[in-house]
Amino acid sequence: MSTLQRRCRSWRASRPRTTLLLLVLACSAMYFYAQYFYGETGLGGGALSEHDGRLKDGGDTAAVGPVDTLDEVGLGVERVGVRESQNLVVAAVGQPNVKPLKLRQYISALNKTWMTWTDIDSPGVYRACVPRPKDSVSMSEVVTGGLVEKSSTMTITHCLSSCISLGFTYAALSHGTECYCSDVKGESPLLKYMESALCDLPCPGEPRYHCGGREYMSLYRTSVPDPRCSRIELKPAGSLPLIALASYPRSGNTWTRQLIERGTGLLTGSVHWKHEKDMAISSKIFPGGNVDYQSKQTICVKSHLSDPAHIKTFEGAVLLIRNPYSALVAEIFRRQMLDQEKSADETVKYFDSQEWRRFAENQAQSWRNMAVRWITNSRRIHVAHYENLQENTYEELARIVRFLDVSVQKQRILCAIQEYPSSKATGVALGNHGRKTRVYLTKNPFPTDVRALVDENIKQVNATLIEHKLTPLPRDYSVEVF
Repeated sequence: MSTLQRRCRSWRASRPRTTLLLLVLACSAMYFYAQYFYGETGLGGGALSEHDGRLKDGGDTAAVGPVDTLDEVGLGVERVGVRESQNLVVAAVGQPNVKPLKLRQYISALNKTWMTWTDIDSPGVYRACVPRPKDSVSMSEVVTGGLVEKSSTMTITHCLSSCISLGFTYAALSHGTECYCSDVKGESPLLKYMESALCDLPCPGEPRYHCGGREYMSLYRTSVPDPRCSRIELKPAGSLPLIALASYPRSGNTWTRQLIERGTGLLTGSVHWKHEKDMAISSKIFPGGNVDYQSKQTICVKSHLSDPAHIKTFEGAVLLIRNPYSALVAEIFRRQMLDQEKSADETVKYFDSQEWRRFAENQAQSWRNMAVRWITNSRRIHVAHYENLQENTYEELARIVRFLDVSVQKQRILCAIQEYPSSKATGVALGNHGRKTRVYLTKNPFPTDVRALVDENIKQVNATLIEHKLTPLPRDYSVEVF
């Protein structure tokens, strides 16, 4: 037998092992290719926590000044702006720093290119990177206060202080050294939110933050009240109907209260007022929560209760419904990271426990009961879907205000949604608000059998909505859309 024949026989004998090895290598390559290029979609970007550890209530919003950190968790699979799940970290100046591939359980979403505050009485709050007007005429029309200072030591805080002292509601920084001040009226082009990475010029006085770009401006809402919707009052006892703002926890109740107060000019209350009245959220953010909710002094009353006897004490209700996949996970992060002060790592591990499974099964039914009982026991009801409120804030808020029988000007509604824009509007700019502790899960936390149970509860709620001729769920509430 020739040498060539022996080699051919040897190759044929080893071919199964060679083929298997090649197959394993090909599968591995495909897996990491998919992780790298598609890690931002599907189940790779579920936002899970955004608390700063101070307050224990909230609503999904990029709030103005004093209430910047009070938003309820915006949970669900959302698009992730940086691929940290593979340790590809985007630096503050927007240049990628590639590190060795390493899969992680969750992703932190803090973007350090703007300044954030953790105190309630902050001088302002970051909104977004916005287009800089192209010429002097456009600049004077859009940026009403114009250029107030140009400095080689410019900082965000200095620009904010300048605009506050001049009485302007917005401060904008551009070219790194320029500070502009402005007010807004109507649907101002100044509020066209863009991706924060476009504002890529460091502030010379504080280089770790960015002060706009060559064609963009870093926009901040100052602490100066907007006269269009800043006046909010508590009515005399007995002067308003008793209307509930009912929702399962972590469904955007606080954000909706903020919108309603600014949109109507009337304070909101809470059935949980005895517990909340000594909290900062009541004393500084919702003073209507300091009074007995049955005194009928507030336009509507927050409630997370679903007992039929409780429901029947109200003359009507606004029912806020949110995707349960989002709300359930958000509630766990609130309990773990706020109530029990657990770390993000500890909280993520909780989703592998039997306790999480039991919680999801029980609370899916509580979510259903909350919706079905309010629908079937309320004297009159308006259903507001959280996802619709995020997508079309002006239209949905206007419907709520009409249901509450309050007559207001369009400018007031516009002011309300500009003061408390939805995370849908600010998400691309803020990475969903840039909260210090917001994290994103990198895998689906719901086992298959639990998903089937949650889906069944979703179907029951939707059927109840249709039966009572109310707006059905806005889309398929599967786990993929969180």
